[in-house]
Amino acid sequence: MIPKHVMPHALNKIRWHLENGDTVVVVSASLDVYLKHWCTPLGLTLISSELEVKNGILSGYYATGDVSCETKAIKVRHTFDLNSYERIYAYGDTAEDLAMLQLAHEKYMNWNEVTY
Repeated sequence: MIPKHVMPHALNKIRWHLENGDTVVVVSASLDVYLKHWCTPLGLTLISSELEVKNGILSGYYATGDVSCETKAIKVRHTFDLNSYERIYAYGDTAEDLAMLQLAHEKYMNWNEVTY
């Protein structure tokens, strides 16, 4: 289902990064239960909101909280040593991505480069 909704130029950019040996991470407030099925076959790392599982049943609550706004940047910093990367690219499409974009050398909002 997800492939139908991914813009072709976004998938092309993901492939470009992968072909260049880059680590590609999808950072999303959306749920892991469906995003992981798209990310894993493509070789993408996923940081997303995760549903809590109790006794093998989804509880309907977040396991570690909602991954949006500043939490996106916090989770990225906790997962990666950003100083070990020569160049960091970030792509966003909502205001929830602004804190994460601040982590990057090259930042794009809705495919337009952000300079500030």
